[in-house]
Amino acid sequence: MNTARKLSQDEIELSKETYALFAGLMYQLAGVNLPLNSKNEALIKNRLIRVLRAYQFESYEEYWKYLKNGSDSVKQEFISALTTNMTSFFRENSHFEWLRKYLKAHFEKLYSLRIWCSASSTGQEPYTIAICVYETLTESQRAHVKILASDIDLEVLKKASLGYYTENEITGLTKEQILKFFDRLNQQGEPLYRVKDFLRNMVQFSQFNLMSEKYEFKRPFDIVFCRNVLIYFDEKTVKEVIEKLSQSLNKDGFLLLGHSESGNIKNENLKALSKAIYQRKESHEKN
Repeated sequence: MNTARKLSQDEIELSKETYALFAGLMYQLAGVNLPLNSKNEALIKNRLIRVLRAYQFESYEEYWKYLKNGSDSVKQEFISALTTNMTSFFRENSHFEWLRKYLKAHFEKLYSLRIWCSASSTGQEPYTIAICVYETLTESQRAHVKILASDIDLEVLKKASLGYYTENEITGLTKEQILKFFDRLNQQGEPLYRVKDFLRNMVQFSQFNLMSEKYEFKRPFDIVFCRNVLIYFDEKTVKEVIEKLSQSLNKDGFLLLGHSESGNIKNENLKALSKAIYQRKESHEKN
């Protein structure tokens, strides 16, 4: 039995030099920009103290030595510790109202659809997309919809693919949607809900890093969701990611960003349509 005393966050000093090392690695691995300020310093200390406790390290410097020479799984644990995963069902609902209208119009003309949720977190967003598809389209139409959900964080992807949620985590859904799309599991304590198999099977989960040099997909997407992740990037990274996302779109495809992210997006491949919704321009519009 391990009787080691748990270190408190205030007991260990995080020097500016070591902070810069952690922040630099997070930027390198995930594109997350963490300039030195009291808020970010508190975030890093609060998140990494748990890792120090788990490994019984006595200092942040000791953890850094372990981290910089560590395996991919060690670095993945570091990313997971510092990644913020705020999400909910039908978050910024105007986008899903738009999606329902788009789905109806799209299937009047074409009979296939590819959607990429590029920062899926714990799964509420891609399952919201799947619910919209299920509620809007016929069974035969739904068979021609592909939904890819990705995230850099393997831990949240695992939770998303399993589809288990607490009562607090299913806020945003109607009672009818909960009954239709979730199984309530009998257990002691707080109720637990699991996404029903037919909905989970509509979504394919895969790890993907938006900082990848190239976005290599077999086919482009009709719709890309990249919401509420660009706020963690600096201006240079945002520009690079937007460019690669635009190149991943089909002709006339759509890019959806978070409501707070869309103000300064400038890309020659995209034209703004409405709140945080952009459409890829046809080639002749670029000139």
